[in-house]
Amino acid sequence: MKYLFAEMGIGNGSFFSTEIEEGLNERRVSQFLLPKKISDYYMRIWIWKRVLVISTKDGIKIKAKDIKRFKFLLGIGGESE
Repeated sequence: MKYLFAEMGIGNGSFFSTEIEEGLNERRVSQFLLPKKISDYYMRIWIWKRVLVISTKDGIKIKAKDIKRFKFLLGIGGESE
């Protein structure tokens, strides 16, 4: 089963992109592919090594990362098949 994260915003290399997760493998494509069954809407703000995620599925979370980045993304998550 594939899980898609369709995102719009700055920081991923292209304004529209989709992360595709299959088990432990993940890849990003420069297209906006909508999931067939939507289970989450989210906003992700990544400033340096901290990420603020506001999600309809998981609520509000702050995560630490090892890489310095700046991203502001709005996204939709769900299953593709």
